[in-house]
Amino acid sequence: MYIVSFRLDKKKLLGIAAALCLIIAVVCVVVPRQASDVLSSNVSNSAKSVEEHIAFLNAYGYDVSEKPVQIQEIVIPEEFSSEYEKYNELQKLSGFDLSKYKSYRVKKYTYKVLNYEDSTDEVVANVIVYNNKVIGGDISSTTLGGFIHGFIKE
Repeated sequence: MYIVSFRLDKKKLLGIAAALCLIIAVVCVVVPRQASDVLSSNVSNSAKSVEEHIAFLNAYGYDVSEKPVQIQEIVIPEEFSSEYEKYNELQKLSGFDLSKYKSYRVKKYTYKVLNYEDSTDEVVANVIVYNNKVIGGDISSTTLGGFIHGFIKE
């Protein structure tokens, strides 16, 4: 028969408590990030062509026009206004983050959504592309005071 014993002094106990706090902090930071990535993990964000834009939107359940109704080059601002902060929060719900692209020139492709059943307004899908990759976007009505949400309808 073997007996193993050890003694915990205050320094070891504080070390263990600090290590546990560090592990909990890492889990709290990493898990929410991974959860938002899961939302769009099954969807390819490759955007080399209009066909890939359409495939991206189809993966979220949106049938859209075969060609964009508008293509704009925009610059993501260096400093976000409160409105842009709100828009970026919307992006984060779909697993995107425009703050990584501050002061970048990007393209915004707008497609007409053909199967949006919850609205009588005209609905469009905006796809924001940088370097042939979808980095954000939204689904919105074109009416003044209409709605806007991310690719995943909450």
